Amino acid sequence: MRRFCPIGLACLVLVAAVTIGFAQTNPALFNVKKVYVEKMDNNLDQYITSEISKQFHGSLEVVLDRSKADGIIKGINVGAQNTTKATIQLVDPNGKVVLWSGTGGDREKVFLDLKHGGEQKVAAHLVKELKHAMQPK
Repeated sequence: MRRFCPIGLACLVLVAAVTIGFAQTNPALFNVKKVYVEKMDNNLDQYITSEISKQFHGSLEVVLDRSKADGIIKGINVGAQNTTKATIQLVDPNGKVVLWSGTGGDREKVFLDLKHGGEQKVAAHLVKELKHAMQPK
């Protein structure tokens, strides 16, 4: 029977404790199964919610109760005056760690001005990026 070195065993326990603590306080992107979508300008939140349902087919659930979410999707620079650009972030439930961020608009010619119905295309692009980021590599 092999004996474990006390220092090696102590290091192993420390690494396990740190890993478990990190997983509980900072969930990895691929562990996010439920998201809360904050209200956004131009009703982009509604388009994001719809696209999540379409593209994730139930593997990512949108919840209406923020406290039940593994992650929060919030808009940054959504629908600012004279722009066709929207940036959203997926953050941890405490809002302290950005797990993912994506931008759609300006440079892509397929996007229409947000004031003229481009919200759906922007949302589709952003959710597609999020889905790609959440897939195991």
